[in-house]
Amino acid sequence: MMRCSSDSWLNSPVRPWWRRAPLALRLADGGLVARAPSLRNVIGLWRAPEQVGSSPAWSGGPVSFTDLYIFGEAGLFGAVRDVEGVPTAVMPGSFTAPRNHAGGSPAGEILITPRGTLGMRGPMVTISPYAPVPRHESLPLPPPADHVDTGYAARLDRATGAVCITAPPSGIMAVGGYRFLAQDLQDWAARLGQGALLTALPDRLSGYRLAGRAQDNARAREALSELGLNPLMVEAFRDAPVRPEESRAAY
Repeated sequence: MMRCSSDSWLNSPVRPWWRRAPLALRLADGGLVARAPSLRNVIGLWRAPEQVGSSPAWSGGPVSFTDLYIFGEAGLFGAVRDVEGVPTAVMPGSFTAPRNHAGGSPAGEILITPRGTLGMRGPMVTISPYAPVPRHESLPLPPPADHVDTGYAARLDRATGAVCITAPPSGIMAVGGYRFLAQDLQDWAARLGQGALLTALPDRLSGYRLAGRAQDNARAREALSELGLNPLMVEAFRDAPVRPEESRAAY
């Protein structure tokens, strides 16, 4: 796909934002960066920001690479990689846009919550949708929140003090731009009959990918489609392609 569309974006005056950072990191390996002399920066979008720290170094030479951390609907922030192409250490506290720029505008603040998760606040973070709701009318309202808890597990590195994002929110599976509750996946699988399974497996490109199994995968796809469920859930029950050696053995 990258090869087929490369000429169009290489010759375009407007550079696109790459939606998947793992694919964007391959631009240099494929020699596409050298074919774009006017390219100055590549933006890699991470919908699974816990994968940034273990990602390969950017080898695009003079073209810089920006990691864009996406935390669902809660917020986002970006960080340009260093001269060696390694992800920049993200420090807690306030940050500007551009980051670490003397003339930058205040953009937000990163913190570690008492729950050991990543919290965000500031001009680019809308707190009101995440305001606490009282459990009972007779109970007093909890104090207003001054930050948004992204739910992503995080800690501070003892040596550098940098923020380390270690895991996605518990019970939530991000498949590209879609998010699913693990419990919902189990509930829908239970409706398909005994032995049915619908789960999320780690995927380097999309964060997770859905995988399903039923006694009759075709009927499972048909049933989920009639219910109007997400196509990713429907296609999770597609049959695995037959390998050539298996096809020959059948004859």
